[in-house]
Amino acid sequence: MLNWRTSFLGLAGLGLALMVACSSGSSSGSSGNVPNGTMNVHLVDGPIAGYQEINVNIQTVEINRNGTWVTLGTPNKTINLLNLVGGVDETLAAGATLPAGHYDQMRLVLGSGNTVKLSDGTVEPLKVPSGMQSGIKLIVNFDVAAGTTKDVWIDFDAAHSIQVVMAGMSGQYILRPTCWAFDKVATGSIHGLLTDTATTTGLPGVMVYAETLDGSGNARIARSTVTDATGAYTLDLLPVGSTYFVVSQPSTGSTTTLKAYDAKASDGFDLTAATPVFTYSAAFTANASIGGVGGGLTPLATTSQSDQVNLLQALTTSSGSHTFIVQSMMATVGTSTETYAFLTVPIGTYSVQAVRSTLNLDGTTTTTTSTVQPATVTANTTTTVNLGL
Repeated sequence: MLNWRTSFLGLAGLGLALMVACSSGSSSGSSGNVPNGTMNVHLVDGPIAGYQEINVNIQTVEINRNGTWVTLGTPNKTINLLNLVGGVDETLAAGATLPAGHYDQMRLVLGSGNTVKLSDGTVEPLKVPSGMQSGIKLIVNFDVAAGTTKDVWIDFDAAHSIQVVMAGMSGQYILRPTCWAFDKVATGSIHGLLTDTATTTGLPGVMVYAETLDGSGNARIARSTVTDATGAYTLDLLPVGSTYFVVSQPSTGSTTTLKAYDAKASDGFDLTAATPVFTYSAAFTANASIGGVGGGLTPLATTSQSDQVNLLQALTTSSGSHTFIVQSMMATVGTSTETYAFLTVPIGTYSVQAVRSTLNLDGTTTTTTSTVQPATVTANTTTTVNLGL
């Protein structure tokens, strides 16, 4: 089991915000004699299954410089995050004036009335932990030059921000936000088409990940999206200066027409300022045999914790075999147990790992990972793999 404390994950020279935590009090800012720049702030989201709507009330968006908070915008509205996928965005601030200089924190201040609409149409309250009441803080690292406009995009990663906590026979839905902020001028994109090898038709509604590998070969999902009705996808807002692999394990259809496809990963794409855009298309082979992987997590997550579980598989690229995340989900916390289940998995050899994020009182986040556990998936069975954190 590995532990490390982090106040942010830096991407050198890109001016990106990566860690989310609770923030402290606010104050108003003034430019004084410092020359001004301007900033636009946009909100986007990644895909998530199981919900028709995720409605979050955003009161203000603020930025901090040298301990002083400056209000960039006051949207004061409830936004359905699931409308903000596939290139759609919501403007939170437009042409906000602020002193030129270096900025190291942003935050979204939330209001009340946050809800989720489940797949059956039921609307449930979306609870915000007390540590987040003063705002969702993003540690950033970018500069605003006098007379220029900075465009910042915040990715509210709903797929890894909603924790289900069972209370009796009903579920409580807890918002534990995972947000990423990007200076769009320093980002690129990968796009393409995913098809069925046998029919050559596009694969609609399929999850696609852009993943990076750290120095130890561990995969991290940088961005995610779903294919459109034709099987086309675009993974945008990818910070330049990194190598990205496009990974997908498609599944399509309903219960009676379900098809699951063997996963594939692209070769690595080195996004730079000179070459920020790449294309990757792939044909996938349906696997006639499907099983699943599920199990428990111990100890149970507390009210300040959230658990993400990743299904991993070794996939071959031109640079060799690497272990990628082929599916990812948030665990469900019960009254005495915590569980996860990947129900549509082509037969094969996999591994499973849990990642626990704990929000500390000082605003930092402690991340704990379980050891990687092997999992062999066989037809029509659910392989049990329990994880300890």
